[in-house]
Amino acid sequence: MARRKNTSCAGIGCAGYLLLNAVALVGVLLALPVLLPDLMAQQTPPVKVEGAGQWAVVYGVPVVVACALVALAGRGGRVVWWMFLVRVAVLLAAVAAAAGYAEGRAAAAPWNVRMCVEACAAGFAALVVFLGVRRWDEAIGARPRPGEVWLAMVPLREDPQRQLRHYCVVLATGPGGARVAQITSKDKDGRRDHIRIPNHGWDEVSGRPHWVEIGREPRVVPYRKFLKFRPQGPCPEAVWAQLRDRLPAGPGSVPAPRAPVPPLLKRILRSYRG
Repeated sequence: MARRKNTSCAGIGCAGYLLLNAVALVGVLLALPVLLPDLMAQQTPPVKVEGAGQWAVVYGVPVVVACALVALAGRGGRVVWWMFLVRVAVLLAAVAAAAGYAEGRAAAAPWNVRMCVEACAAGFAALVVFLGVRRWDEAIGARPRPGEVWLAMVPLREDPQRQLRHYCVVLATGPGGARVAQITSKDKDGRRDHIRIPNHGWDEVSGRPHWVEIGREPRVVPYRKFLKFRPQGPCPEAVWAQLRDRLPAGPGSVPAPRAPVPPLLKRILRSYRG
């Protein structure tokens, strides 16, 4: 038992050491506009960053690293371009503030100490923003868009109060939820209300054929019933064109899903009706 506990502590310590090194390395890259001029000023004779190429490297590396961190924090989910740029700007601003604060606090220390302090401050600021972006995406989730395939709890037609886990194509979105067409792996060949949907782009693993309902009233799925924070992939273009052409009237309006009736209220209504 003691050996197992020691092994666990050693593993945690090793993971913490690796994390600290990764944070410091990322911090060095992000704080390059502060660290590199300071390093060059310590040379004999002092050297300065000169020329557009050198300045492009000094400021370009942090921007590229910030974009990579924001993309990694989003786990590949679809984010509108302006939101992506806002996240990058927030990360760079947090890094600049942390590095500037650390530089002022360690101004009297030797250069190597200042570098470690500034790099760690920048790295931990980036880590806070990274975790914040990931937490936000997991809590709020990316909104489905028409033409995407998602995994969701799709209501049954015969009993909308019951839902089953299904892939579906998002047909339209609204304030209350999304209108979807259910995808099934049951053989629907020969039926006029289903068409084959190729697996390419959204299901590269199972190898099973799939069918999607078409020309029927879309099912309404509340946003909280989507089981992932990003789509499986895009609906194949040929299938999406057919689904779009045969949408029922008024596909843009999505009624707000009704909340389930509490059991106590059900009993009161049942007794009132006699």
